[in-house]
Amino acid sequence: MSIQSRQLMEQLKVLFEPSSVAVVGASNDPSKWGFRILSNVLSGGFEGKVYAVNPNVPQVLNVGTYPRVTDIPEVPDLVVIVVPPPAVPGVMRDCAAKGVPAVVVITAGFAEVGGEGARLEQEITEIARSGGIRFVGPNCFGILNPHHKLYTQMPPIFPPPGPFGVISQSGNIIGTISRVLIQRAYGCSKCVSIGNQADLTAEDYLEYFAQDPLTKVILCYIEGFKDGVRFFKLAKETSKRKPIVLLKAGHTPAGARAAQSHTASLAGSGAVIDAMCRQAGVIRVRSLDELVDVGIAFLRQPLPKGRRVGVVTAGGGWGVLAADACAEAGLEVVTLPEETVKELDSFMPPWWSRGNPVDLVAGTSGDDLFRAVETVLRCPAVDGVIMLGLMPVMNPGQFGRRSEGDDKDQTRDAMVAGAARTIDRLIEISDRYDKPLVIASEPLGFGSAVNRRIAHAIADRNTVCYEMPHQAAAVFAKLLQYSEYRRQEQ
Repeated sequence: MSIQSRQLMEQLKVLFEPSSVAVVGASNDPSKWGFRILSNVLSGGFEGKVYAVNPNVPQVLNVGTYPRVTDIPEVPDLVVIVVPPPAVPGVMRDCAAKGVPAVVVITAGFAEVGGEGARLEQEITEIARSGGIRFVGPNCFGILNPHHKLYTQMPPIFPPPGPFGVISQSGNIIGTISRVLIQRAYGCSKCVSIGNQADLTAEDYLEYFAQDPLTKVILCYIEGFKDGVRFFKLAKETSKRKPIVLLKAGHTPAGARAAQSHTASLAGSGAVIDAMCRQAGVIRVRSLDELVDVGIAFLRQPLPKGRRVGVVTAGGGWGVLAADACAEAGLEVVTLPEETVKELDSFMPPWWSRGNPVDLVAGTSGDDLFRAVETVLRCPAVDGVIMLGLMPVMNPGQFGRRSEGDDKDQTRDAMVAGAARTIDRLIEISDRYDKPLVIASEPLGFGSAVNRRIAHAIADRNTVCYEMPHQAAAVFAKLLQYSEYRRQEQ
């Protein structure tokens, strides 16, 4: 690692793991960003010192205030600035005079609006550089490090510690990704809303996340690169060790115009971005749902060695939809060899489909369902399996009766335990043959509370159950894309 890279790692470590935080613009008005951010720092359980800066009131949220950063008795590691744009240069000068190493500028109204805003952005950048300050933003949502109990973002969203590092040019996208991950019972290692990238850029955060042992998968939402060549050079090396999943926005003329006004970004050619992603092993996706779907798949799934897919389905219609989705994604729904069909014949009902997709049909139950999955996964003509529908495997009849009181709780507990056992058994089969087994199913529980508990049980096993056949096919295709990159780089 170069001296410059080591210095960057040290600077970003202070940013994401500060021992003290000051919020400039802290407010007692719940409608103000300064109230929300200080409230989130406190509610998130930050264990270091917290300072509020506001010259007009003695306390904010029971935290004593200081008129200026220079009045704080120690040098805070991190200062979060939430004041109107014309006041930001003065605060940045105070930070430089105090020797503050890291700053987050939440305030908007800079280069993204042009004119005076662009001039102000240049001014605060020059002040920061002369004072040795590294800063996030401006025009950003904040940063999060759940492992450090650091939540300096605007909305009250508190993802738990987890394996996903998130780099986003949009603040509300961080919020959306956090919510989706929480719904799936996952958390984040670190999240950063990069805003206008006046100082620290997406490339800097990528370099840091590549070295961060708590970040297993990197999720990116990018509207425009400050240094695209550096980003993809870093990505090419990082992808050899951990996956990068990218949602690159602004690929249409309308989106490119929106990106320019949102974060002063030049979106770039979609075809060029696609080519660079292929060369760097970056997995490009087209939606936020797919960003999270694919990211979770990389936590546990073995990488497929080819594009030949077996589909095992509890319903014929889902199998047809999966076959279409696989073909559209460039996967091959292979013809099963005769010996595999004969093995399935030995325990499947006489009226089964005798082809791929393997339709389990009514009459297949219990261990025969697991046996069908294993038979197809073991087949040498298949590189992985998409399994659709878990309810038959779980034997839903045992949960069908309505219960009251303690019996109802016991039924729910049994459903969660049954889902966990089912996933454990399927993971064991997948690992035995070192092939991916991507699952999609209807909801497994009866009610949102039970489904949340089941989602947590599945997430504890570093996996996920998707909701639709096309999601499973898209995920398998992205696993294949990453596998092909890793093999060519060996």
